[in-house]
Amino acid sequence: MKRFIITGAPGTGKTTLINALRTHKYTCFEEVSRRVITNQQQINGNKTPWQDVVGFTNLVYEKTLEELNSIANTITFVDRGLADNIAYLKLNNYQIDDKFTDFNYQKYYHTTVFLLEPWEEIYIQDAQRLQSFEEAQKLHKLLLEIYTNLGFAIKVIPKTTVLLRTDFIETVLKNYKF
Repeated sequence: MKRFIITGAPGTGKTTLINALRTHKYTCFEEVSRRVITNQQQINGNKTPWQDVVGFTNLVYEKTLEELNSIANTITFVDRGLADNIAYLKLNNYQIDDKFTDFNYQKYYHTTVFLLEPWEEIYIQDAQRLQSFEEAQKLHKLLLEIYTNLGFAIKVIPKTTVLLRTDFIETVLKNYKF
């Protein structure tokens, strides 16, 4: 079964929403990029979005492919999709590798992408989220542009409680036959 992408700039509530969906018995995958960043920090590596963005996106690509090749037999959500890497590379004015532009996104991902908008009231920087809120806003615009250009239908999740965000997603899901 294809995975639904939940994307958005840093600090928009993606992880909180993924955790809430998990309590509703959906299969959910945590953010690959955050796991890569945490691992790089633990080993004093430099493959992070603020040190070596190309090395970082290559690691995320490899780990994401491993995850995408695992079987998903139920409705599944992922915290960020592979195309998020294009946004990070564009934000930093790097060339986009063909492996991202030629990737068969529709093979693995559902055509609907859930997008969370920047929300200053909940935005918090932490050890894995060093971007400013202004950078998050720029990334948001790129994510919207990239997923739209790749042919995905964008469903913007309202800025509201986690429960109502979960209800929003479940209402959208009722329109699909699984």
